[in-house]
Amino acid sequence: MNKSFKRIGMLALISVMMLTAACGGSKGSNGNGNGNQGKETHATASPSPNTEKENEEITLTVQFPKSDNTVEIPVYEDKMKRFGEKYPHVKMVKNDWWYKSDEIGIKMAAHQAPSGFYVPATEGGTLVGHEWAADLTPFLAGYEFADAFNEKLTSQFTVDGKLYAVPKNAYISSIIINKKLFEDKNVPLPSLDWTWDEFYEAAKATADPAKGIAGFAIMAKGNEGGWNWTNFLYQAGGVSQEVQGDKVVSAFNSEAGVKAMEFMKKLRWEGNALPQNWALNYGDVYNLFKQGRAAIVLGESGQIEDAVNNGGMNKDDLLIMPMPSMEKGGAHVGVLGGNYMIVNPQETPEVQQAAFDFITFDMFKDSEIDVLRTVLEDRKAKNQIKAYGSAAYYYKADSDFGKKFEALLDEYPDNVYKLDPKVIEAMVGFPEPAYNGQEFYGAITNVMQEVLRMRKPM
Repeated sequence: MNKSFKRIGMLALISVMMLTAACGGSKGSNGNGNGNQGKETHATASPSPNTEKENEEITLTVQFPKSDNTVEIPVYEDKMKRFGEKYPHVKMVKNDWWYKSDEIGIKMAAHQAPSGFYVPATEGGTLVGHEWAADLTPFLAGYEFADAFNEKLTSQFTVDGKLYAVPKNAYISSIIINKKLFEDKNVPLPSLDWTWDEFYEAAKATADPAKGIAGFAIMAKGNEGGWNWTNFLYQAGGVSQEVQGDKVVSAFNSEAGVKAMEFMKKLRWEGNALPQNWALNYGDVYNLFKQGRAAIVLGESGQIEDAVNNGGMNKDDLLIMPMPSMEKGGAHVGVLGGNYMIVNPQETPEVQQAAFDFITFDMFKDSEIDVLRTVLEDRKAKNQIKAYGSAAYYYKADSDFGKKFEALLDEYPDNVYKLDPKVIEAMVGFPEPAYNGQEFYGAITNVMQEVLRMRKPM
């Protein structure tokens, strides 16, 4: 083991010490050191889905967009109107609180959370551990599309065979490439089964520091840095956390963790592939990409839309690839994350059923196809695109609904960016850290910054 290898190992150990306070407690901890907070506020079991009393009015607290979200407000208003017509006994009340990890304990203790609400993938362990998410098994038993969910996305909230959240707009991290920068340097596009070595060579070859062009722009300023790095930890065969009894233990201080950090160091100091100012946050990286100053970034279909619709890029110049594998023949692993919807277990059985019905109201139905058509017509009028790839959607690609979705997209070839089915097939999603995920990412970012600040050895 050389000195630089040892030094990175020590930095990882320092990060472990930092995380001991953040996520080394019990599975029930929500990050404030009180693993028992909210334990007396939840229902002990999910209800039977057949208990709703059709003629008795109930109140459903609907999570609603903030007042400045002018795009989403009319979408929610329309959904509430249609839902109310079908379920006239349900009175709907708007609640504009959106999930924050440092507020969820207070909201649940005060019984102020909406009846159903969005949560990030990183919070699965915390929510299930506190019993702040209802077991959806009883509702799924009577739901005709229960077996049609995209199995690549449901694992994050599946515990002991039970599903605790419905995937909505989840994702598997992938690579986005600016093909023009590859062409400018006569660098061949990578193969589908590319490796870390090929990734390194491509990033090194496309970088042009004199022109301010990075071969690879990674996030390394805020918690996003740890999020980006975790992809490489997974590719090296590592994991972020392990559950040992009733404790959650940080597990990244491993050979895989050191390999992933060594790779970051190699890109920075040997390849000179990173931006000269590498301390970039989420927005910084994608702004750099849209300006044509980064050949490779981590992302997913949403960034393709942003690059074209807001950055003026041509969709034909962009390419989404699966993550590289560490070695030839290895898995192309990316972080599985995104947004899910849970049912509040504090509500009565009748309200829980209504919350589940509201969450799934348009899912797998022609009404959602109609919404998509409206979106595509709007994109066509504005000469914009909609990026599409079933790895990021809640349904199975070969389901009847998936086929309808696909058929509609085919009607708008100039306004749709489609992921190559072979790319989708190659993607392997591994869930984000389920306990105190943001604290984990923040601690890792500190280590990344030390590695990227290191002077190149003589």
